[in-house]
Amino acid sequence: MIDPYRMIVVNIVGCMVVFLSWFVYAYIYPKKKVNLFILLLLISLLPVLSIFRAGTYESGDFNIHVFRIISFYNSLKEGILIPSWAADLNSSYGNPLFIFNYSLPYYVISFFHTLGLSFIDSTKLFLGLTLYLSSITMYFAIREITSNKLAAFIAAIFYVFNPYHLIDVHFRATLGESTVFLIAPLVFLSIHKYFRTNKSYFLILNSILIILLVMAHPLIAICYSILLIFYAIFLGLESKKYKHSVSVIFSLVLGVLSSAYVWSSFLIYSPFMYTISSAEPIFYEFKYLFFSPWRLGFLFQGPNGELAQIIGYTQVAIISIMTVSLFTKKLKRTLKNGVIFWLIIFFSILFIMHPISTFIWKPFPLFWMLLPFGRLLVIVAFCTSIVAAYFVLNLKNQTKNKIIILLVILLTIGYTILNWGHRRVIPEISDNTLIQNLGKSTLTEGKTAYFLNNKWADINNFWFSEPPKTHLEIIEGAAMVKEVERTSIMHSYNIQSKTPIVIRENTLYFPGWTMTANGKQIDIYPGNRGIINAKLPTGNYYIELRYKDIPTYDLLKKICFTLLSILITIFLIKYFMKKY
Repeated sequence: MIDPYRMIVVNIVGCMVVFLSWFVYAYIYPKKKVNLFILLLLISLLPVLSIFRAGTYESGDFNIHVFRIISFYNSLKEGILIPSWAADLNSSYGNPLFIFNYSLPYYVISFFHTLGLSFIDSTKLFLGLTLYLSSITMYFAIREITSNKLAAFIAAIFYVFNPYHLIDVHFRATLGESTVFLIAPLVFLSIHKYFRTNKSYFLILNSILIILLVMAHPLIAICYSILLIFYAIFLGLESKKYKHSVSVIFSLVLGVLSSAYVWSSFLIYSPFMYTISSAEPIFYEFKYLFFSPWRLGFLFQGPNGELAQIIGYTQVAIISIMTVSLFTKKLKRTLKNGVIFWLIIFFSILFIMHPISTFIWKPFPLFWMLLPFGRLLVIVAFCTSIVAAYFVLNLKNQTKNKIIILLVILLTIGYTILNWGHRRVIPEISDNTLIQNLGKSTLTEGKTAYFLNNKWADINNFWFSEPPKTHLEIIEGAAMVKEVERTSIMHSYNIQSKTPIVIRENTLYFPGWTMTANGKQIDIYPGNRGIINAKLPTGNYYIELRYKDIPTYDLLKKICFTLLSILITIFLIKYFMKKY
């Protein structure tokens, strides 16, 4: 294992190089303004230096995602464009992971792997890029919103160095949320571009971005979509462009509907899924939103991998300053509406993250997964970043207040320095190590992904710990079995039965699996622990077990894929027609 303190030294040296370069440039060229965008590109490298360390992460979801990506990639290699069944997981019994799990990061990481990178390096590269590029998308979004480069620069710094953002990338390694951090600012950018230019292709782009947002993380995407609807209404009221608001809302709804195959799976398959009933939603401990208990509050991960998912110290300070400024009437008139909107959003989210809001959550149990892990902090990070931009705009003289601005930047970057990389990496673990343990990987998830099992699962032996000795067993009667072919979605056998038999095909039962014997469909049913069973009379058979999405879900996939293709085509045509 690599000593985490070595990484701290690297981080400090990196900071010194960047900031000394800044001061040297300012000294040599005192009359030249520092290019804030170039400076942002340099500063944003600091929290991603750790991806160059060899090995896999010691804790978090990193290895879980790599296991899943390997199975996803194997499905893509078989020509399955939108995979549903994870055949390699659950000790080769499989599960319907890709029906319920987000897929956008897996496509990108699979592409990196086809370029020759290992699965581990591809995943680390993806995490590093989402963190780095999110500062750029945030910069352009806030520059469009405020027409001020300094405000955009500050917002981008707040965004990329937001504690929850760093936790997502380095400690939890949550690919979906990290992708949302990257894409969300682009949605705000496209909305503002449409309000300013009235170009319809920005509406189409907006729908495409919402589809990608849902493919990145459906739960957070739906929450963001609700926020974006309110934001579109706010912009329409402020600019008196009411038709623009209606058009933007339509594009948002179109994007959500065009990605229905992602979020509707929980509704379509609910009669067959394993469920863990809970009378009350479980909230993240509220006090830890404000202070971390480790290393005087400057380390966000504890010794056993526990996390303090804080809002951020300078973030809370800026929110407090702007709230006081609002009530003491020290806000510039041009900023007041924007500040009020984002403060309302901030405090509303804070309220629904507190247990007193239980009555709001009770009717929506599907959304309870947002609460224990503090996932709404993804949206809070955007709120605090844009309020930071308004803080800069509210300064009476930005030139005279350079010291205040510089202090805010240094504090925002400085207090997170212990969290610019996973605390420990294990270089001894390679792709081959993970591939050898691919089947057993589901065990490490426990029951957190309970919905991936079927309702006939054994609560005391939830996942399979060992692969079966044979893929097809005769559990009643006598017969000879020869396996012919096996892919992730097709298993075939020759069977010679001397008596009527009951077979156990060691695949998890789930809607979509069908069995044929000599071309004729036969009934299958869930046996012990929810494994596929079937009955056959005496005779010789060629058996095929195939997976195909049930008609409703299959149709949704085809419709959504078609809509996305149409939207991309129309956007490209309109965009290039504008160019030429």
